[in-house]
Parts: sequence; C-alpha cells; structure tokens
Amino acid sequence: MRLEIGLLGPWQITMDGRPLPLSGHRRVAVLTRLALDAGRPVTTRQLVADVWGRSSTTTAAKQINIVVSKLRDTLGAGAIATVPGGYLLDLPRDQIDAHHFTLLAGQARAARDRGEPSTADRWFRQALDLWRGRALAWLDEPWAQVEAKRLEAERLAVYEDHTELRLAAGDHVAVMADLVPHVQAHPLREGPRAQLMLALYRAERPAEALAVYQEGHAAMVGELGLEPGARLRRLRDAILARDPALDLPAPTRQGTIVPAELPADTRSFTARQEEVTWLSEALLHANVAVIDGPGGVGKSALAVHVAHTVAGRFRDGVIYLNMNGSTPGLPPLPVPDGLGHVLRSLGLDGSAVPSDVEGAVARYRALTEGSEVLLILDNALDARQVRPLIPAGPRCRTVITSRTALGRLDAELGDVRRLHLAGLGHRDAVTLLSRIAGPDRVEREPEAAAAVARLCGGLPLAVRIAGARLVARPDRRVADLADRLADATRRLDTLQYDDLAVRAGIAVSHRQLHEEQDGHDAAHVLPLLGLLDTPTHTPAATAALAGWPEPRAEAALDHLRGARLVEPAGRDRYRFHDLIRLYAREQAAELPENERAAALDRGYHHYLATLNTATLLVHPPSPWSRTTRPSSPASRSPTRRRPAGGPRRSGTTSSP
Repeated sequence: MRLEIGLLGPWQITMDGRPLPLSGHRRVAVLTRLALDAGRPVTTRQLVADVWGRSSTTTAAKQINIVVSKLRDTLGAGAIATVPGGYLLDLPRDQIDAHHFTLLAGQARAARDRGEPSTADRWFRQALDLWRGRALAWLDEPWAQVEAKRLEAERLAVYEDHTELRLAAGDHVAVMADLVPHVQAHPLREGPRAQLMLALYRAERPAEALAVYQEGHAAMVGELGLEPGARLRRLRDAILARDPALDLPAPTRQGTIVPAELPADTRSFTARQEEVTWLSEALLHANVAVIDGPGGVGKSALAVHVAHTVAGRFRDGVIYLNMNGSTPGLPPLPVPDGLGHVLRSLGLDGSAVPSDVEGAVARYRALTEGSEVLLILDNALDARQVRPLIPAGPRCRTVITSRTALGRLDAELGDVRRLHLAGLGHRDAVTLLSRIAGPDRVEREPEAAAAVARLCGGLPLAVRIAGARLVARPDRRVADLADRLADATRRLDTLQYDDLAVRAGIAVSHRQLHEEQDGHDAAHVLPLLGLLDTPTHTPAATAALAGWPEPRAEAALDHLRGARLVEPAGRDRYRFHDLIRLYAREQAAELPENERAAALDRGYHHYLATLNTATLLVHPPSPWSRTTRPSSPASRSPTRRRPAGGPRRSGTTSSP
C-alpha cells in the first residue's frame, strides 16, 4: 500500500490513490508536523510546543500518545515509529508532496547546471505541478505559518528559476502570459518583474516593457519608500538603448552544435562482455537496437557504457533522453516534450520548435536526414512513445531500452536488432559487489558476500543497493547484511536505499498493468500466484487459482511475461524471479481473506486432481485388482446338461 500526504494545498492524504479520512485538528496537526520532518525524529517536547502551544498541560504527553495511537489505527501500525524522546514518521520523502517538490527542484537545478535544459524544464514543471494551493492552509499555529512562508518562498524561487530557463530557450511569448498574473500577485519582487520586461522586449513590445518598470517603480516607492534595485534599473536602460545583449542569439545552424548529453559511465560496470560486443556491432549495421529486460537488470548501464565507447563515431553528437517509462513516481515522458528536447539539442531555440506534434516530427526528420547522431531513448514505455523520436537519417543510430520488447517496431522500421538482457551470473554478481563495497570487505567475508549476491538473485540493481548499504555502514559486517537479506519478509525492505528500491521498480510494472486496457487480468493474477510457493506456474493451475477458463489464464501469464514480471520456464510454464516472488507474496497478503481462501481452495483441488490423474497414469488399475469371491454351492444356479452334440440353448451356461 502506498500512503501519500499532500501539504501543498488543501489537506490531502491518500492510500493507493484513494482519500483516507482523518478527522480531528490535533491529529492532522501532529501528522503534518511529523510529515514536515519525515524520516527524522520529532521530540515530544517539540510536538507539545507546536501543536498544543499555550494550552500545553501536564497531560499533553499522554494526549500525544493517544493522538499517535489513533493515527496508527488509520495509517497502519508501522507508519509512526516511537524513538527515544519522540516520534518519527517512517515514510519515503517522495510520498510527501512538500519533500517531493524539493527533490524535483534540486534535480532540475542540477540538470540545468549540467547543460541539460530540456531535462531541467521537465523537472521544474513537475515540481511546480505539485502545488494545488496555499501550503498548510488548514493550520494557523505560529510554527505552521513559519513553515508555510518557507515553502512559499521555495515555490517562488523555483518558479523564477524555471522562468529564467524558459527565457534562455526562447520561450518568451508563453512566458509573458504566465508572468503577468504572477507579477500582479507579487508586485514587490524584482526578479519576475525583470523577467516580464525582458520577455516583452524580446516579443518586440519595448513600450510595454518600460510600462512594467514604471508600475514597479510606483509600487516600491509607494509601499517601501525605495527605488527599484540595480537589476531593474540596468534593464530599463538597456531597453531604452536597444542593447543587442538583450536579444536571443540567432538560431544555431544545424551541424554547428554538437550535443554531448550522455550521463556519466558507471564506474563499477561489470562483466557483460558479450553484450557489449553485440551492441557495438549492432550500431555498425542497424539503425535501431532494442535492449529489453526486467527492471533493475542493467539495461541503462549497458546502453550508456557502450555509447561512451562509440560516441566518437557520430560527428553530430549524442542525445540522451530518459523516457520515464518505468520511473517510480513519475509519469512517462509525453511525445511533445521528447520532440522538444531533441529539437533543442539539435540547435533550435524554444520559439522555433513547432507546437504541434506533426510539425515537430517533420522538422526533426528534416534536421536528421543528413546527420550522424546517436540517440539513446532510455527507459521507454512502448513503441508509440519512441516511434516519433527515431531519426530519419540512414547514418543515425538509436538505442532503446525498455522493459517490454517493443515488437511493433520491427514491422514499422525493418532492421531492428534485439537483445534480451538477463541477470548477472553468481561470480559476476560477487565481482560487482566487490567493486562497490570494496574488495577488502568481500575478501574478508567471502561466504557472506556470496550469500548477499545469491540473495540478490543476480539483479544488478539489488547488488548495487546492497553494496551502497555496506559503503554507508563500514562498521557493519557483510554477514549482518546477509542475515537481513536471508529473512524473506525483510528482503525487499533491505533492498531499498536512498532513491533506489527494488520493490518500487516492480510495483511500477504492476501498476502499469492496471492502467493498460488489456492488462487487468495480468495485474489481478499476479498476487494470486503469490499465494503458492510452487517453483513454476502453468496456465491450468493459474486458471484454477483465478476461477477462469484456461485460455484466459494463459493470456494473463503471457501478458505478465511481456511486462517482465514472469519468465518462461519450459513449455507452458512460467516462473518468478526470486525478488518478484517476494513482491507477489506481499501483494497476496493484501487480498481479502475470503478471496485468498477461495483461490487456495481452487488451487489445491487442481493439484489434487492432477496428482490423482498422474497416479492413475503411472499405476493403472489391473484387471485382477478386484477379486471375486466364489459363490457358495447353495447360491449356484442349477444348470441343465445339454445332450451331447445338441445345440446350446439361449440363456443357458455350460457347467465348468
């Protein structure tokens, strides 16, 4: 279950997307106070001072215990932990919109500083979209007012950073419409006023730009008794002088910009020599290479690693685009945003990017027709998302990573090379753990390191998380981590660190099945399979669990296979990866008791019937297995002896 708390607007708390009722001012206030420090302890003294305020009494601590108990009844017993001297809300920070906003804003600024304006624009937009109104509007306590002002100041700063980015990209026409009401709402903020003046000037409306300055001058003198700051005054003078420095650079001609957008190569990249050779050769001969496989198996790492080795072949650069097809907490990248990214990477400014998809696709194809560009479309959702982004030029190459096979691309594009990426072998998994955690620790505890690698199931993401945990806790033994992983009920919790989590990656694929028109059966049957600890699953057994006809169950299993949630295990057999099996078991525990019992009853009947049939096939009944006792003389029917050579009468038997 996914609990989410909304502080950036009207009070909102949901469980798996459904509103969760929570009444009582102090309960809401205590939960809000804990949510603002999610993951960090809040002392009882601080809670008393903030929530009870002047009405604090000697019984306040007891009242807090009651409030927390009621909150646990609503949220679940593990949501609020008791720690020495206080309480802690044990909830990932990205499930609280105020913290998620800060995280996205930080990612946007980092992308901007790396020279990735399209990525920064996307993060900025997603951060600002989290705001639904005034933060903490339901609370009037002094501490809440302080926090609300802090959050509002962060929002304004992010808004202005995003506007600056849009102006640099040439998006001044759209920026004007957004800035006018913003400046009216915040007349004393010089930053957005300067941005509006610049946008108007670039839209060839200098008189209106100067009018905006005069309005700001009047407001500041009237309310603050101060003249506008140096930034506004310099901008006014530059507008009056028509300073060329205010103009956008002319759109760069295609070929003079060489994008180099690859993320850093993974320093701990391990093994995969056959796959590296395959992809390198595929990029020599085919326009499109698709790497598919389950979440966390290392598709992105392989694509980026090889791209770094071959980037020099492409004179017009390398473009990287995260499609967010299976990114926890983020929607897939819309096609228009993807087109805008690649067009700007190829040298168009924001105002030159067509606003309609058809126009953007046509411009993109024209720009790439004679180019040599390597395009990495990482983490794609489906063929529809990537199709418009594949370059037209015969010397361009595209690498696509996706959890699904994207089979439709073959029919549409022709020569598509494919690689299904599997997990690491045991020895390679241990090597990867050694490179992350340090060879000394692995060499000191080789058996424990081998156990950690084995319990990670060869999944590189899981091994990386395990290694990161060891790096973060140099005082802990590898054996301690192996013991935690050995507990199946805690393994997925242990395989979560910072923003990496195996469970979240699996859950994305499961949720996407719910959202697909033909994916509901597959989504429904996954937790049912978690009820049984059988090594493999057949359509017949799955049909029994679900109470469906066998063809329907077979189609659901095939859909799970397409989503990389099960893998083939022989003819008409499927199996879970060990970590996905644990996830399915968790989901099974969430099913209503009557549904679990009915499914298990059907499943057991199926296996008993199968066992009975197999027994009869292996040990068929003998015709002599049923003995007939000889009848007593008294019970024998008298017979008449027929004359020698005479005909046998109908209905009579001969004597023995």
